[in-house]
Amino acid sequence: MKKLSFLVMAAAALVFAACSSDKDAVAEAGQNPLVTNGSGYFKVNLNLPTQVVSSTRADGWGESSNLDDGLTNEYDVTSVLLLIFEGTDEGSATLKQVITPTEKTSATASDSPNQITTKREYTAKLNNAPTSNLYALAVINGAGVIEGGSDATKVKIGGGAETSGITLSDLQVATSQPFITSDKFFMTNAVLSTKQGGSADPTAAPTMQILAPIDAAFIYDTEAAAASGTAATDIYVERGVAKVTINTTGLTSTALATKGGSSVSASFEGWVLDNTQKQSYIVRKVPSIAWNLTSKESITTDAYRFVGGNSVDRMYGTDKLFRTYWAEDPTYSTFTAADFTTTTTPTFVTTTGESAPLYCYENTFDVAHQVRQGTTRAIIKVNLNSSDFYTIGADRKTLYSLDDVKNLIKTDLMNQSAFATWWATQSTMTLTSADLTITFSSTDAGIVTVSDVTVDKSKCDITSPATDPSINTELPAVITSLNTQLARVEYFKGGDVYYQVRIKHFGDNLTPWNSSEWKTGFKPAEATIANIYPTADDSRQDANYLGRYGMVRNNWYDLVIGAILKVGDSTVPAIPGDDHPDDELDESYIKARINILSWAKRTQNWNLK
Repeated sequence: MKKLSFLVMAAAALVFAACSSDKDAVAEAGQNPLVTNGSGYFKVNLNLPTQVVSSTRADGWGESSNLDDGLTNEYDVTSVLLLIFEGTDEGSATLKQVITPTEKTSATASDSPNQITTKREYTAKLNNAPTSNLYALAVINGAGVIEGGSDATKVKIGGGAETSGITLSDLQVATSQPFITSDKFFMTNAVLSTKQGGSADPTAAPTMQILAPIDAAFIYDTEAAAASGTAATDIYVERGVAKVTINTTGLTSTALATKGGSSVSASFEGWVLDNTQKQSYIVRKVPSIAWNLTSKESITTDAYRFVGGNSVDRMYGTDKLFRTYWAEDPTYSTFTAADFTTTTTPTFVTTTGESAPLYCYENTFDVAHQVRQGTTRAIIKVNLNSSDFYTIGADRKTLYSLDDVKNLIKTDLMNQSAFATWWATQSTMTLTSADLTITFSSTDAGIVTVSDVTVDKSKCDITSPATDPSINTELPAVITSLNTQLARVEYFKGGDVYYQVRIKHFGDNLTPWNSSEWKTGFKPAEATIANIYPTADDSRQDANYLGRYGMVRNNWYDLVIGAILKVGDSTVPAIPGDDHPDDELDESYIKARINILSWAKRTQNWNLK
């Protein structure tokens, strides 16, 4: 597998046109003076990028090992619009013109050393000479998201009415669907930092660059001159969705056994993404955070995780630009269950591997909302032993047959004083388990209780079964007492078991957490955000935990399933309706190791238990 810095998802840097300090640019500008006749042409290189960069992490999980090409169709381009903004700076610039550029060439670049997987060259015509700085936003496969209007100054956003004079911030608060149409991915400019991160402090507030500056020195009076020039406005783009794949080749169940001690077989039955965002911002929105937040003191490499430590490849200019790895989605600091798509009867996908991804909108949140109700998850369906089984109480490692469970319940029943008192009125004979018949409350998967107990009539020697109907009917008081004392019995129909994996972004490598993580001398009595993700005395809650869970566009989350350590749920686990944090006080059912890869690809090794 090529570890290319691909990923429209993972990536992306926008590289802008040549600066006047570039010697080649100056020479070319002298030969092609700025347009004076009211219109002009410029060249655009639209790069669907793969950028190999050297790792800055000692463990090999840095940017270079975390970049991957992905699939060919993830680069398909069916339409391109250029939105040209004019103003004194990126933030205040307003939409001036919408251009459908003319494609000149399309090529696949080499794999090394600093590659762009697909490169498309366009020329674009400006209707009017600029009076201020110009900036470009590329819109790829924008059907239903951003489309041209009735004239070259208008756009339609999210299928709505035409609008004009918009700013970049208007696109960063506008939401839309869909971002995938007929397997074509909506893409637009990536968000880059002007300051280095990784192992270097990017300062408290680095400039975030989204629009690609268009150098006025490279606007020509003819299309031919623009096309023949070597300098261009390079725009790197990123896909508007996140991507998830699953690898089940390591699925084992060595930690499980039947009551008799025999081993348990395990087979993968399917998976699905659940609790996904219903909408997304059109252009990635960066939150108001301190971009120089550092990970815990134990993280000594790439501690400044929100900004990349390796600059993107640039054809022109001397200023370096760096990837950013965080976003603010429409429900970043407030949400309800209605904001997400979830189901109790999912349609499972059986295909696995890198060629069978699932896609969804990015889903991020601040630490105060790092809870299960708002976190996207994968539901994984596994079959154990291809037959019905039960679990009892807290034991999630032993599979019991129906007969095993009923025999245990019969023993518990006969040891109850209420049952012994009742039986003394019916017989002087001693009962055995074989003399009792147990009926469960349900034949559906899930928690079961005892609904009926009957006794062999032949064992009654004091009262007559013909005159005392209690002999072979329910014993309400006894059964109620039994169910009160009975350990939790869960029925797994056909051997189907469900596991949930909440998707981590920075995960355990850059935002580690463990179940003993609380202030010294204090173990919380309940799972709350303040207890699970404590501020401690240094008020480092955001620095330690922001981004531990979540999904960011143009990032690839690869779930690698390993050993099953415990039996999961007999039915699809429900999304909690409360504010239960994503992490647990007790040992969690699933362990994960996340290799941060950046389409960005993030690999998680999971042991199911």
